[in-house]
Amino acid sequence: MITLSVDYYNPISQKTYDEVISKLQFHQLVCSCGHSGCLTIHAYYYRHVMSGDSKERLRICRVKCAICGHTHALLLSILVPYSQIPLSAHVEIVSRHIENKSFSSIMESNPSIDENNIRYIIRQYLRYWKQMLLSESILLKPPLSLFVKRCFEAFSRQFMQIKRTPNIFFP
Repeated sequence: MITLSVDYYNPISQKTYDEVISKLQFHQLVCSCGHSGCLTIHAYYYRHVMSGDSKERLRICRVKCAICGHTHALLLSILVPYSQIPLSAHVEIVSRHIENKSFSSIMESNPSIDENNIRYIIRQYLRYWKQMLLSESILLKPPLSLFVKRCFEAFSRQFMQIKRTPNIFFP
């Protein structure tokens, strides 16, 4: 997959996603094989992202490398791969856990996130990410764009991406 850096962390919508993709210079994207200028739109798939009290259905673009044949999903940096919960909610949940604060404001502002989602995120953070962040002295603090960049520099993954699927950051 290829994660595209965006500076805003508003609730995601199809319109926002499409605007970023339409402005993208595909010839600048680099495939995991190391070649650039070889990626073309191949297909689309749908995924859901929790937004407010509903799930937003997004049509995600996939690109294919003409050299190696690999396909890559184009994700925005406000998304966590393989998760329906946006990055900002992940960061807020983990931050509240670290500070030993209540999660009620998160669930009130985003009713689609419940106690089970919060427990799962905290468990995954403790299991996979806590020591990694500590080892690189990466702090969970704004701006999120810098935090995302540091996670990619250190781990070649988006924060809270659990699967080790190759993920290329495109600033």
